[in-house]
Order: sequence, then structure tokens, then C-alpha cells
Amino acid sequence: MDNKQVDNQNQEQFQEWKVGNFHYSEGSFKYLIHRTTDYQEEFLLQDGLLVRFKLNWENDSVYTMKFDSILSNPNQTQLAFDITQIQKKCTMTKVTAHSYIERSENNLNDLVGFTRIIKNTRD
Repeated sequence: MDNKQVDNQNQEQFQEWKVGNFHYSEGSFKYLIHRTTDYQEEFLLQDGLLVRFKLNWENDSVYTMKFDSILSNPNQTQLAFDITQIQKKCTMTKVTAHSYIERSENNLNDLVGFTRIIKNTRD
């Protein structure tokens, strides 16, 4: 396979992740993701909290997320930090047909996070 074929294959892999329904877990919390070209909505399964982020794609594998709004908070869940100020830069790594590892940094601290994002088998 020449470099152009490899680049096209990688680009196709990334394209599959720009729009769709996905999920991830952090500890005992499970999140559902609904992503469009412009927004990502994250639903915290345990609490019914639904948060929307504005997406800005820098290239095929790097995007930034900026808080947009809280769409639902039926249990009045207290947030541990000021989510309205968060901006997160995410890089897709180790991309496969079923998952990728999101490397993320945010403007609220110096920590780098790694999260496995998994494609839902049924949309």
C-alpha cells in the first residue's frame, strides 16, 4: 500500500467518528454521546444529565469542545467544577472500526486524559 492509500484509509476511519452515537465510561459512570458535525451531546446515564458542547474540527483527528448548554438536569446534579467555562481539546488516537482512544486536555487544569470512545452497535 502506498502512502496515498494509507492516508485515504486513515481519513475514512476518522470520518466514521465525526457523526454518530457512541459511549464511554469513567469509573462507575456511563456516558452516551450523540455527535453531529457541529455539536456533541453527552448524557450521564445514572443522573439524566444532558450537556451539549459546540464542536470545532481542526482536522480529521483533532477537535475542540466548548460548553454550550445544559439541556436536562432532572436530578439537579451538582457539578464538581464550573462546566460552563470548560474548553477541551481532543485528539483521536488508536482508531479502529469500533473504538478510539481520546487524548484530551482542558483549560481548567494541566491534566491529560485518555478515554476509550466506543461506537454504539445500534444507533
